[in-house]
Amino acid sequence: MNAVYSLELHLPEDKLPGYYAQIVKGIADAVTLVDRHKTLLFVDGPEARDAVERLAAKYNVETERGLWLMLEAAWVANDRVFGDYGVTTREGNRFLDLGLASVVALAAADGEASELAAALTQADEHALASLEQEDGRRLLAVDRHQEELLAGIARAYRCSFETVVPASV
Repeated sequence: MNAVYSLELHLPEDKLPGYYAQIVKGIADAVTLVDRHKTLLFVDGPEARDAVERLAAKYNVETERGLWLMLEAAWVANDRVFGDYGVTTREGNRFLDLGLASVVALAAADGEASELAAALTQADEHALASLEQEDGRRLLAVDRHQEELLAGIARAYRCSFETVVPASV
């Protein structure tokens, strides 16, 4: 999992196409994008985000900052709800909005008779995406307001629970 920064460009509608081309060229000259989704640009750090923001300001383009998690290809997305919390780019990369979601881990508790399979069945109902780990843990991307619910599911089935990537507020 890789945290990336974003800037949503709010482009004015009354400009000629050449205006947009200048902005795109300036951004390409200033930073290397991780990816993009329409007017949402993903960069690998705050310095790159700030550089794009300064460039956009020169052209009087308003921006909105964000923090996202780039999910590896092995993550299984719940296509029914993932689009409410993240985006899939034309390149096939999936990004999860950390303003809306967090990542938690469920696993069998050490030395206890936990019921991990039952816990995961119930927890999966709330997952936006999930990833099986080699160590037996399951990572679950969930709505940030459902972290306590998942912690309760883990307790009920005597499993361990951990917030791996907290939501950013």
